Amino acid sequence: MIATDVRNRFVTESQAYRIADRWNGVYPAMRSVLDTVITARRDAERPTADVVRLERVRREMGQQDRGAFKVCTHDPGAFSVSAASHQVREVVAVTPIGHADAGSILRLAGALADLVASSGIARLSEREAERAGTAPVQPVDGGRRERAESKQTERGAR
Repeated sequence: MIATDVRNRFVTESQAYRIADRWNGVYPAMRSVLDTVITARRDAERPTADVVRLERVRREMGQQDRGAFKVCTHDPGAFSVSAASHQVREVVAVTPIGHADAGSILRLAGALADLVASSGIARLSEREAERAGTAPVQPVDGGRRERAESKQTERGAR
């Protein structure tokens, strides 16, 4: 995956490069895990995993890796952070805990989950600010969140 293929306005360029590095390092292992599980489940008398779902995940991960994944048929191909997070969670669910690359897969899942969560918070903050007609919420020291421009500062002190 190429980091410039990440199309999410809430993901910085440096975050995209970190995700690209992690994805590129672990993608072959995730693909191998899916191939092994799909083959084993297909041959099993009573499959314990949804083979069709895993095949879809494998196909979509390949599209993500090539930067050709489309959330909607009208979208240009790109790497979707939220879709990748879902796909990696599917891989985590079928990866044996003792697998040599389990740690790398879990670290990628965690990094993607963090990006999805921070994007969701930023999107929500943006919507709230639009509804209130104020500037977006900005994080400040101590983790508190305050409005960048409050009505009180616009009108002056009471």
